[in-house]
Amino acid sequence: MTFGQSWVLWLTFLPVVWVVFAWRRSLAKPRLILKASSALALLLALSEPRLPVPETKMAVAVLADTSDSVSAADLEQASALVSEILEASGRHWVKVVPFAREPRAPEESETASQWRLRHTAGAAARATDLEQALREGMATLPARLVPKIVLISDGKENRGDATRAAWLASQMGIPVDTYALRGREQPRLLVESVRMPALVYTGERFPVEIVVHAPSACTARLEIAAEGKLLGASDLALEAGANRLRARASLATDGVVELSVSIAAEGLGQTRFAHAVSVRQPELLYLSKDPAGAGRHLVDTLKAARFSTVETSELPMEELDDYQVAVVNNWDLQSMPEEQKLALERFVTRGGGLAIIGGENNIHLYKEEKAPLDPLERTLPATIAPPRSPEGTAVVLIIDKSSSMEGRKMELARLAAIGVVENLRPVDMVGVLVFDNSFQWAVPVRRAEDRSAIKRVISGIIADGGTQIAPALAEAYRRTLPVKATYRHIVLLTDGISEEGDSLTVAKEAAAQRVTISTVGLGQDVNRAYLERVAAQARGKSYFLSDPSGVEQILLRDVREHTGSTVIEKPFVPAVRRKVEILDAVPWASAPELKGYVRYEAKPSAEVILAVDDKDPLLVRWQYGLGRAAVFTSDAKSRWAEDWVNWPGFDKFWTNLMRDLLPRVQTWEASIRFEAANSELVVEYRFPDRASQPSRVPDVYVLGADGFQRPMEIRKAAEGLYRGRTPVGDQRGLFRVRPLETNEAFPETGFYRPEEELSEWGSNPDLLRRLSEYTGGSFQPQPRDVFRSGGRAITTVLDLWPALLGLAILLGIAELVLRKWRGIALAFKRA
Repeated sequence: MTFGQSWVLWLTFLPVVWVVFAWRRSLAKPRLILKASSALALLLALSEPRLPVPETKMAVAVLADTSDSVSAADLEQASALVSEILEASGRHWVKVVPFAREPRAPEESETASQWRLRHTAGAAARATDLEQALREGMATLPARLVPKIVLISDGKENRGDATRAAWLASQMGIPVDTYALRGREQPRLLVESVRMPALVYTGERFPVEIVVHAPSACTARLEIAAEGKLLGASDLALEAGANRLRARASLATDGVVELSVSIAAEGLGQTRFAHAVSVRQPELLYLSKDPAGAGRHLVDTLKAARFSTVETSELPMEELDDYQVAVVNNWDLQSMPEEQKLALERFVTRGGGLAIIGGENNIHLYKEEKAPLDPLERTLPATIAPPRSPEGTAVVLIIDKSSSMEGRKMELARLAAIGVVENLRPVDMVGVLVFDNSFQWAVPVRRAEDRSAIKRVISGIIADGGTQIAPALAEAYRRTLPVKATYRHIVLLTDGISEEGDSLTVAKEAAAQRVTISTVGLGQDVNRAYLERVAAQARGKSYFLSDPSGVEQILLRDVREHTGSTVIEKPFVPAVRRKVEILDAVPWASAPELKGYVRYEAKPSAEVILAVDDKDPLLVRWQYGLGRAAVFTSDAKSRWAEDWVNWPGFDKFWTNLMRDLLPRVQTWEASIRFEAANSELVVEYRFPDRASQPSRVPDVYVLGADGFQRPMEIRKAAEGLYRGRTPVGDQRGLFRVRPLETNEAFPETGFYRPEEELSEWGSNPDLLRRLSEYTGGSFQPQPRDVFRSGGRAITTVLDLWPALLGLAILLGIAELVLRKWRGIALAFKRA
C-alpha cells in the first residue's frame, strides 16, 4: 500500500492519545470510541492510501478496412467478424474504427441494427494506410485496461509503413490480432477507352462514353458516382468482344469533381476508373425592359436550374464575354443600336448562346427586300414575317356618324379609331371614311405620317343623319383596291341599323381581291346577324362592344392580325414539329394555350421545333459560328403565357432550352497532363483568338489530397500560349488547379492521377501474419479468443480514501445517534 500524503500518518496517534487521556473521566465510553474512530478514519483518508491490484479487463480496438481494394464480400465478412467480436466482448471495452486512407467514425447506417460496414466514400477510399490505422487504434485505447488491437484487412497497403506501427505496438506491449480478407479479384472486363467532356455545366446532363471488352456475353451493372455519392446505376447486357456504352450524368456542384465509374459482372469481376471533370455554373444575362417582376417566373426558374442569372435593361458591351447565354426578352430589336447587334453576333460566333423571346414589343418595320440583313438578323434562325416589301399596310376606318350613333356609340367609335391610328407606322396607309345617308372622306387614303392631325379629325366627328352602309362600304373597297400595300384591311364601326343593299356582294368581291373587312357593332341595339355575315364573307372578324374598357386593344388586335402585323394575339396550342432533346421530360400532352405570338419566318437551314397551328414557327434554333441561337416567338410572362407560367412543364422547357444553348467550345483551351519523367503536373492555357488574350496572369495554386497545396507559376510560353509546371512527386489522386480569384481566362481545371488502390488485386496475408507474430498477437483467431489476455494483467491502483472518508462520516453519525437517541425518542413519544 502507498500513501499520497504520508506525513498525515504522523497525526493518527492523536485520536489514540485523546482516548487514553479521556478514558477514566468519560461516562459514555462507546461514544468516545466512535468519535476517536471517526477522527482516525478521516486522518487515514487524508493520507490518500492506495492499494495496487491486478486488472484483467481488456480494451480492444477493432480496425476494419473499408477501402476500395476490399470487395463487397470482404465487407460482409468483416461485418460478421465485428459482430462476433462484439457479441463475445462481455465486460470488456471494444471500439470499432473503419479506415481506408485514414481512420473515420462509423456511419449511422453501419451501426443501425447490426454491423453492416460500407466502403469509405469518395477519394478517401482510394488508399490503404495500415500504419495510420494502427496508430489510431493505439491512441484510442483507454488506460488501466489490458490493450489489444484487432486488424481486419486485405493487407494491400499503399501508404505508410505498417512495420513501423508494429514496432511501436510491440514496444508498448500491445499485441495485434489480424484477419486476412481475400481482396478484389482481378477483373476479366477490360476498359479500352473512356470519353467524357472536360468541361460541363451544373445541372447539365453530359455523356459518358465507354468501350469495354468482355470475354463472353453477360449481364453487367454500371454505376457512376461523384465524390463518393452515387449518381446513377443501370443493368446492361454485354456481348463477347468490344461493347460501346453510353450513359449520362449530371452534377450540381461547380469546381473540379472526381467522377468514378464501376462496371461489374457476375464471374468477371469489377473494373473501376476515375476522371477529373471541371464543372462550372453557367452565367446567364437576362435583358428585358419589362416592368420589374414581369418576368419573375422565368428568372426564378433559371436560378433554380443553377444558372447564375444577372438581370439588366442595358446590354453590357464590355462584360458580354463573361456570360455563356444571353436572353433578350420582349425587346424592340429594330431600335437596338448597330454596335449592340454586332456585339451579340460576335458573342454567338465565339461560342455563346442567344435566346430571343417575343412579346408585344418585338416588332419590326418592313424594309426593302434587297436590303442586307443587319448583324442580329444574320445571327437569328428566323426573321420577322411577312416578307419585307417597299409597301406597308393599308387600313381604312369606316365610321358610322348617323343619329343612331349619338352618345355612347359615337364615343366608342372615336376611341377605337384613335387607338388604331396611334399604332400605325409611317410606312402604313390610312383612310377615314364617315357616313350617314351619304359618305365623305374625312381623311383620304394616305401615309400615316401625321398621326396627330388624323386623330384630331376623328375626334371632331359628330353623329347626325340617316344610315346607308352599303354605299360607304363599296366606296372604301373601291378606294382601297388600287393602293399598293402588303395587306389591305377595312374596319366598319357601326350599329348596323341600315338596309343591307349590296353589302354582301361587296364583301365577297373584297375577299376575292385579298381585301379583308372586319365589323364592329357598337352599343346594345345592333344588327348582329348582318354584321357577322359581312365579316364572314370578307374573311374578317366581327366584334360587339358596349363598354369603352379594352376597346382600343380589341380593335388594334384585329388590325394587326389582318394587316400582317408582327404581333398576333390569339389563343393557340403549340404544335410539336420535331422531337428533340429540348422537349425531353416536358409534358406536352397537358400543355395549355398561349395567347399570342410574333410572326416570324424560319430560315431554310434552321430547325423548327414548335409551331403555331403547324404554320408559323414558335421555337426555332440553329448553329451560328461556334454558338447557338434560338427564337421563341411567344412570351414567358403572364400576358401571352398566363397559363404557361403555372404549367408543370414550364420550368423543364425553359431549363432544357437554356442548357441547349450553353457553349460547346471556348475561345480558350485549358489542358493538363502529368509528365512521369520529372513527376510534374503541366498546365497549358491556349488563346487562339487574339481578342481573348488575357490582360494579366492570376496567382494559381495546385491542390491535392492530404492537404497537398503548392503555387504554380504561369508564364507566357508563346503568342497565345501560357504554361505552368508544379512537381507533385508520388502524390496521386485528384489535383485541382485553380486561380486565387475567379478568372474567366484561367478557369479551374483538374487532373486525376490513378491511385494504386484501383489497380491492385488480391490480398497480402503474409504481411498480416508478420504483424501479428511480431507484436505477440494471433493470426486468424476465433472471435472469442480475442479476449484471452494470455496471462497479461495491468497493475492498477485502487484508491482507498473514498471508503475511509465514508467510514468517518458513518462513525460520526453513529456517535450522534447514540448521544441524542433519548431526546429523539421522547420527541416522537410526545408527537
